[in-house]
Parts: sequence; C-alpha cells; structure tokens
Amino acid sequence: MKKMLTQAHEAILNCMGEAIYVIDRSMKILYANPASAKLTGYTVHEAIGKKCEDIFCEASFRCKGICPPKKAMREQQPILHREAETKTKGGDIRQTQISFSPFYEDEKCVGSVIVIKDITEVKKAEEQLRKQKDFLMLIIDSLPHPFYVIDANSYEIRIANKAGMSEAPAAGQTCFECTHSRNEPCDETGHPCPLAEVKKTKLPVVVEHIHRDPDGALRNCEVHGCPIVDDKGAVVQMIEYSLDITDRKNADLQREGLIGELRQALDQVNRLSGLLPICSSCKKIRDDGGYWTQIETYISEHSEAQFSHGLCLDCARKLYPSLYKGKE
Repeated sequence: MKKMLTQAHEAILNCMGEAIYVIDRSMKILYANPASAKLTGYTVHEAIGKKCEDIFCEASFRCKGICPPKKAMREQQPILHREAETKTKGGDIRQTQISFSPFYEDEKCVGSVIVIKDITEVKKAEEQLRKQKDFLMLIIDSLPHPFYVIDANSYEIRIANKAGMSEAPAAGQTCFECTHSRNEPCDETGHPCPLAEVKKTKLPVVVEHIHRDPDGALRNCEVHGCPIVDDKGAVVQMIEYSLDITDRKNADLQREGLIGELRQALDQVNRLSGLLPICSSCKKIRDDGGYWTQIETYISEHSEAQFSHGLCLDCARKLYPSLYKGKE
C-alpha cells in the first residue's frame, strides 16, 4: 500500500470531500480517507481491514448478482457514476453516486479505487423540483384554453398543456406548425406574430389570430404573449395562451348586421320623401293601399312625430264667434 500511495497522493485524497476507499482483489479495504467516515459513520481505523460490503455496500440487493468493483477489476475498465443506496453505521440510507476504477502494480490489476459522493440532498432537491413541476403542470393542464412556453429563438414549443396539445410536443415542433400548419412564422400585417412583438417590445402583447384547433377547424383566437427574460434582459422564452373568441366574433358580426338592418329600417320609417297625394279640402293623405288617412295619423305611422291637438286663432274665431264678438 505504501508503494501505491505517496505522501503527496495521500495528502490529496485526505483533502477531498468525497469518500474514497482502496480495496484489494479480496474486497478488503486498504485505505479510507477522512471524508469516508463522515459519510458512512465508520472511522478510518474501523474501516481498514474490513470487507467493503461490511462498511459501505449499498442497502439494496442490486450487487448480489454483479459486484461493481469486482466487475471493474475483472474487465479492467472503470465504472463511472453509478447511483446506489449506501447504508451508514447508524442505519441511515444515503443516496450516493459511486465510481469504481481498477488500479495496477507492475501492470497487474491488484485492486480497485472506489469514490463515493453523497447526493442525498441533491436527490431531495430534485424530488422537490419534480413535485413542483408536476404541480405546476397540473395547474397548467387544468386551464381550459391552450397554454404554451415557446423558445424565443427557435419558436419550438417547450411546454404545452392538454388544451393546446393532446400529447407532449415532439422534439423541434414549433408554434407556427402547431397552431397554423405553417413552415415559417406569421408575418401578416393584420395578424402579427406575438413572439416577434414580444421580442421587439419586451412587453406583454395581445393580438388576434386564426388558429387551427386539434380537429383542424379554424378558430378566432385572442393570443396573449408574455416575455421571459434572462439576467441580461434578453427575451429567451415566451408564455403564450390563447382564448377562443370565435363565438364572440360571430355574435359581434350578427349584432352589427342587426344594428345595420335596424338603422336602415329606422331611416325608412323616419324619412318622408317623394310625392304624397293629399286632399285639397280635408287634407287627408292617400297611402300605398289607396286608403285616405288623416294627415296626423299618416305622419305618426311613418315617422317619430307625435301630435297634440289644439286650435289656431283663425279656426277658434270661426268655430266660436261668440267668444270673440266685440273683441276685434
């Protein structure tokens, strides 16, 4: 062992944060660095001379069939970064990443170097991130309208909810392929590309587009785009969600058509034009059906005018002469 490890080598190994063991071909531990005691709970003195399976062998039974250090020594090839469960002296299970590499004396494989890295906290963080991601996707999938996260440079869809795509986006699938069945981004003046607008303004935008739904039908959509920027302020991704406004657009068109018809009808009702046959004596007007109608009735029916009846001075004198006798 002294031949294998110089003082310089041993000093380097003693400073490393990963647990390092050196074993011979019989699986007996020849060397253990101080970091190994922190990981496994066995002191260096306790570990040396013991079999590796008594000190740090993983808790699962995956090594029963193929022992990794034996395999590394037999095939004289390193086994890099194998994840395992390492059982400590106190019975705790640590998630670890282990590398096995054969070492030689006089060109003969005489043992294996084992490097163990504790990744328990990393695994916990990864699991927490996975749960957060799953929870976020659950929220996104619950949205009734399509939702995407789009790469600002390639236009590739990174995330899509079920309302936007029934399956996860394929590698390289772009937003314009998905929503427009196009081979290039939108460039219409009346329907500008939301991503182009977001990259230009670096602000949220709202545009109207015609998208194809999962069945291929054309739908009017109100597209909302929101930029995601990096630490330098450059737009790297865009959040996009679209609201189907087809029914609203159709209702608007129907309402506009109805308003137009009402205005036209109102114009016809309110407008008295052309020649009106009128009796020169009683002043009745002959309508389109040939009937003679009082002038006030006719005008009321063909306009918004309303009448209040009274007597002019001349008619009052004519009808009630006794009231005016001697007053002239």
